Order: sequence, then C-alpha cells, then structure tokens
Amino acid sequence: MEPLKMVERIQNRFFVCLKILARMLLAAMIVSASIHAAHAEIFFGERGLDEDEEEAPKVKKEMPLVLPAFPKEENLLPFEVSPTQTQEFFIDSNSLTVGEDEIRYTMVSKSRAGAVNITYEGMKCATFEIKRYAYGSKDGKWTVSKHAVWRDIQFYSSNRPHGALAQDYFCEEKAIAGKKEDMIFRIKYNRSIKNKNTWRVDGM
Repeated sequence: MEPLKMVERIQNRFFVCLKILARMLLAAMIVSASIHAAHAEIFFGERGLDEDEEEAPKVKKEMPLVLPAFPKEENLLPFEVSPTQTQEFFIDSNSLTVGEDEIRYTMVSKSRAGAVNITYEGMKCATFEIKRYAYGSKDGKWTVSKHAVWRDIQFYSSNRPHGALAQDYFCEEKAIAGKKEDMIFRIKYNRSIKNKNTWRVDGM
C-alpha cells in the first residue's frame, strides 16, 4: 500500500473515532442531566421545595394611609364603654372605612374636665390589635404618628374604648362584622353584637 493512501486511511479512522467519542460524550451528558433532574424531584418535590418546608405566608398589603376630614360635632356617635367609665367616647361616622382585614375610624374622647383627644386609628379583628395613625390638634389639623405600631387591645379597664368597639360593634369571632352601615347602626342604636339575639325584627 502506498504511504499516502495509508495516511488517508488512518486519518479517516481517526475522524470516525472522534465522531463516535463525541456521540458517546453527548449521550453521557444527557443521561447525567436526567439523573440530576430525577434527584432534584425526589429531594425538592414538584414545586422545588422540601416536602417538610412550608411556603412563607402571604403578607397582606395594608391599606394606604389617607387621612379623613377633621371630625365635626354633628357626625360624632357616642358609644358606651363600661358602667365605670370616666370619659366619653365617640366615633366619627364619616371617617369609618372597612377594608379586607382592617377597620379605620376617627375616635374622639372627652374627659369630665373638658380635655379632648382626637385620633385616627386602625383595628384588626383577626388579632385584636389597634394602630394610631394620626393625632388631631386644636387647630383642626392632623399630625401623622412617626411611631405607629400595632398594639394589643385592652379589654379589662374602666376606660376601654377599643375593647368595647371590638366586642360590641366591629368584630365577631375575630372577623370583621359586616359593612360600614352595619357598624354605624350598632353604635347609633347601642346594639351590641353580643346581644344581637335579643334585637327586635325591625332592628330597634
């Protein structure tokens, strides 16, 4: 055999071997990828999470802070707190708004000495918490609180306006009790949720 033809034959065999090796390498990579995918499904489940790992709870977005108009005397609804209360408490009916998981309102409290406190607040029935968003001043303007945080409602004191609102007018079994109109009706006519079975059919 001529040397030139021998070289060509060797080169052809070499290239054939390279093609075979390349195909084998590609097949090995595909098999390896399949094995890794199977292991990933076993360890992390269909959604890519460990079966024992719980998804993070969805945090509900709070309602945007929109301050209401300053309360007017004709819109104030008084409500009872306790037989031993030493202040008078009112809700501004025009400020009351009901969101997905929060109720917002303006509260006015008056002491026997004549002092008046005005606050714009939020209440969560699910956790029995309140937050004071703003304070009213004598010149009829709001001052937004710089340290507004959710705090537990106090139920056991003489002056417990938030406890009364939660138990009697706003909440029922840790859920928001109805619409704005329902809450205004209860406050206006002193119809406690706890005693709703004693209401007359006409609501009076």
